Amino acid sequence: MNETVYIWMKQKNGIGHVAKITHSVENNQQNENLINENYTGYGGGSQGYIEEVPEFGYDSWKLGARNGLEFAFSLIETFWIVNIQKIEGLSTSTNPTIIGYTIIRAFLEKIDFNLKDSQIEQLEELVFSSWTKPYKEFIPNFFNLTLTEIDE
Repeated sequence: MNETVYIWMKQKNGIGHVAKITHSVENNQQNENLINENYTGYGGGSQGYIEEVPEFGYDSWKLGARNGLEFAFSLIETFWIVNIQKIEGLSTSTNPTIIGYTIIRAFLEKIDFNLKDSQIEQLEELVFSSWTKPYKEFIPNFFNLTLTEIDE
């Protein structure tokens, strides 16, 4: 199993967007897509320090990753096993939508599938709209390009 580290970052309107995914991908002959999550991170520290998703907690970040992969799976006709080892980010620059988009890109790059420029533009517009002031956390739906606010 060959792990890959993928980082996506972009700045727009003075706001940074970043996520780092460590994962591996393998063909699945069982005609289904599988997502294995193997988080062993330590969680968050102080603002400005890298946060790594732990086994327990960070549920919104994990859900963003799963939603991203489910969308990516819908674009292809083959079946895969994706093993997510790490998700890293910054509390001030990372949210579930950014993570979901980053894992879409990471997975598709790994299987050598290219999104159309128009798809990238639509997805990135969703990503950039996921930061609002005052900050609210949203769960992305990449199929219909919407965000659902998390009730806390």
